[in-house]
Amino acid sequence: MADAPAKKKKSTSSKQDKSQAGSVKSKKEKSVVDDIPEEIHQPLQQPPPDTFALPPRNCIHHNIPFQYFCEACEEPVCQQCMVLGPHNTQLHRINKLTDSFKQRSNKIQESIQANLLTKREQLLAQIHRIEYRIEEIKYVKTIIERDARAEFGGVLERLKSSEGSKLALLHHEITELQRDLDQINEIGSQFYDLKEQADPCPFLLKSRQLYETIEYLVAKPFKIQIDVYPYDLPRELTELRLQLQKASAQSQLLEFKNEVIWKLINDKQVDEEKLKQELERQAAQEINEWAALVDKFSNELKKYQQVCYYCGCKMEKQYVNSVCNLNKGEQDYDRVFCHEHPPANHQGTGRHFFSDPIQ
Repeated sequence: MADAPAKKKKSTSSKQDKSQAGSVKSKKEKSVVDDIPEEIHQPLQQPPPDTFALPPRNCIHHNIPFQYFCEACEEPVCQQCMVLGPHNTQLHRINKLTDSFKQRSNKIQESIQANLLTKREQLLAQIHRIEYRIEEIKYVKTIIERDARAEFGGVLERLKSSEGSKLALLHHEITELQRDLDQINEIGSQFYDLKEQADPCPFLLKSRQLYETIEYLVAKPFKIQIDVYPYDLPRELTELRLQLQKASAQSQLLEFKNEVIWKLINDKQVDEEKLKQELERQAAQEINEWAALVDKFSNELKKYQQVCYYCGCKMEKQYVNSVCNLNKGEQDYDRVFCHEHPPANHQGTGRHFFSDPIQ
């Protein structure tokens, strides 16, 4: 009797594998997403076996059917779990099993409609653009190959090498895009398979994983700009023909240019020597003029520099209103610093008396 459920499960799994293409189409018709292109559902893949193992339908603590779902613990619960435990505290957010199924199903379906399908269309469009670019490269390569085949075999080998590197890059981009596309198809297949099951528990257990995978695929960037171009393939034959035609004319032109260059170099050396001598003469003359001018203004500035009659300090801002320590009384001074004598009423005032210094 224990082998009967196992055989039945195996038979059901094999039937699902055989009817994968038909089930995808029927799910598309039953789905709320009526505007999804048919090509998006065609490559959906069947999830690997035992990926979504069905949990027990009865509570392992109280052995009664599940009726609720704990949003905090991400697991179905029964009526007794909410009363006796372990889900009988306010930390657990409990919803009905059907409500949680409907809420999470709508959330994932909206995410697929709003983001994942748009990303899939972008990936498909990018693959089409790359494939068109590949055809362009092959077409241009064929034209160049037709011209080069008759004369140079080495040119063809280098051309094929360049083509191979470009195609390898583009095929690599297609492989990366196709990998993301396969992941999107797998997510869609898993979602619809889980949604169609009569028991909502497998879907609820895998809903968070599905949603996180969808968010990751939507946020994953992909390169839009195709940096590989067909028009920079080597055209050695055309370039060689042009070089042969211009070789003779270029040889004569180079000889004429050499003569002109040597003449210009000799003339330039003579002109540079004359110019150097003239600049040195003008520089020396200007330096002498500036030196004489500096001496002249230095002598003029000395005439306007006044000092104190008593202490000899210069007439600067910090001394103008300061006290002169040597002007303390009526006395004969042994040493003075100015020719001009201060007035009599200035003696002993403790103030400076500024005048022209003794030279």
